[in-house]
This record gives sequence, C-alpha cells and structure tokens, in this order.
Amino acid sequence: MTVRPSGIRFSSAPGQPLMAAGVAAGYRWPTVCGGKGDCRVCFVEVLEHSERLSTPEPAEAQAIREISATLGRHAGPVRLACQARVHGDVVVHKRGVRPAPRENTEGGGRS
Repeated sequence: MTVRPSGIRFSSAPGQPLMAAGVAAGYRWPTVCGGKGDCRVCFVEVLEHSERLSTPEPAEAQAIREISATLGRHAGPVRLACQARVHGDVVVHKRGVRPAPRENTEGGGRS
C-alpha cells in the first residue's frame, strides 16, 4: 500500500480493510467513527489499481456516490478506507495519515 502525498508505504493481509492495515502498521488514520463506515472521514481517492479493492457493499456504495457528488468530476474513484478490502498493491491519496504516537510504556506518565 502507498499513501500519497506523504509516501507512506505498508503491507496488508489479503482481504484486510485498508485503514486497518495502516493502523496495524503503526499509522494513525483520520476517522471519527473508528472504522464503522458512518463518518466517511477516512475516505481515500484511489490513484492506482482500484481493481485490487473489494467490491463496495451497498452502504459503502451509497457513501461513495455522496462523496463523489460533493467532490465533483475532478476527483478519481473514492472508497472508504475502513470498508475497502485490499487484494493487492494499491496507491491512494489521503492527507493526515501519519505515524501513531508512541505510548509511554515505562509507567512514569508525562513529565
């Protein structure tokens, strides 16, 4: 997986949702609903290999229609990263994907 414009790259298991793969690889993905498909904040523009993503389920298909109508014809295909399951390398555009903050595991709290 490649996320532009940051250039972040990570692997995913076949059939794993795109956002879940990013989180598993240690990245924070913009979301409000936590991956339930409700908020639509996680949506991505698919730049390359959209055929390597699962077919959208009806709820995601409705979200895609609404997002696409809002973005207009200047955008490429869009998907919800929490719903689109990966079946090969894909390149997407999503701002805000970044390394997740490291938790303090030493038990001392913040200084």
